[in-house]
Amino acid sequence: MFDSPIRLILLQTLSILAFFCTSYSFAETNNNDFSISGFGTLGIVHNDTRQVDVIRDLSQNNGVGYTRQTDVGMDSNLGLQIDGRFSDTLDGAIQVISRRNPDQFHPQLSWAYLRYLPNDNLSIRTGRLGFDVYMLADSKNVGYSYIWIRPPIDFFGSLVVSYFDGIDARLSQPIDDGKITLKFFAGITREKIETGNFNQTLDLAGSKLLGGLIEYERNHWAVRASYSVLQIANEYPRLTSTLARLQSPDYQVFIPSGAVIANQLSLKEKFVHYASLGIVYDNSPFLGQLMLNDIHSNSLIIPHSRAAFLTLSYRINKWTPYATLSASRPIDSNTQLAITPNMPQVVAALITRINRRVIGQENSQTSFTYGIRYDLTNSSNIKIQIDHIRNTDHLLVRKVQPDWNGHANLISAAYNYIF
Repeated sequence: MFDSPIRLILLQTLSILAFFCTSYSFAETNNNDFSISGFGTLGIVHNDTRQVDVIRDLSQNNGVGYTRQTDVGMDSNLGLQIDGRFSDTLDGAIQVISRRNPDQFHPQLSWAYLRYLPNDNLSIRTGRLGFDVYMLADSKNVGYSYIWIRPPIDFFGSLVVSYFDGIDARLSQPIDDGKITLKFFAGITREKIETGNFNQTLDLAGSKLLGGLIEYERNHWAVRASYSVLQIANEYPRLTSTLARLQSPDYQVFIPSGAVIANQLSLKEKFVHYASLGIVYDNSPFLGQLMLNDIHSNSLIIPHSRAAFLTLSYRINKWTPYATLSASRPIDSNTQLAITPNMPQVVAALITRINRRVIGQENSQTSFTYGIRYDLTNSSNIKIQIDHIRNTDHLLVRKVQPDWNGHANLISAAYNYIF
């Protein structure tokens, strides 16, 4: 669906024209109890190397570089939202978004919830909800709303959950000149993680999610700390045969700890922990953003890693130049399994595959980004951006060629709008 650039461009153009008409007539006839809005991005990105595919996040199986040196699908998307108010204390929203996931553009229900607001300080939602474990995480597809063409890949790219089905409660309380907010959420995830291998995904359907955050806002500052736990419900299909071999008596003759290793590799019922801290200073025309995260699990498949980014921007009339430094690093790199001289070739080959394709899935990448945003109107902007990427571990890239030197430079442009 929408598998060619021409179809995508036509879809974007028609959507803008159609919703200008339908939004007006809908509001006129429904007394604003219901409203239709939306957003979209039409982007183009070029990679200076054909030796690797750079991806936006782990939901994409192909990126820009090896598959297509110039691509319009990496950042482009289209979203539609319907908001409804049923009473003074009850409202709701439905949001559908179409973006590349994993290889083609397919509509996806990202929000569908009812919200209860008993007073000005408390809100309770139930349904399909955005996962805002990081600042900006639940709006990372709305290109108009943030400064970059895409949120820093090193930081946001490894976030495997964007929505969940469940409930959240948000409580805000003024304190002196500021405001403190507490939020708790729980639910079940439904998404799939792409691995870069054909027809090989990790299905998160049925995985349990639990977490919360605390945020403090005062004057020009906002600080948020959050913590979440994801319990993975399913095994990674590609591991099934490997785990069976490690647990078999024939292999344990040469790998005595095979059963222990199998348990460490397994993903089913394992926990992934997300912790983050975000600090934003917004004193127009200056904006500064600093965010840090820590991801760890009790499975070798998801190694311990940390990431951070710093963005500085300064608005000059309609122009906003910006610069970002971001990085991700593995923590306590996993020890490789040893191959001994007396091992049969089939056993040695198994251990080599585990070391290379499983334990070796770490994330080490640094990016320096600079660009400029120009506000066309109050509802649209244009951005141009250059990314210098240096990669040594290959979690956030695809189709790595043997002679790639770890360097990639992207130049991107995007038109973003809301309606």
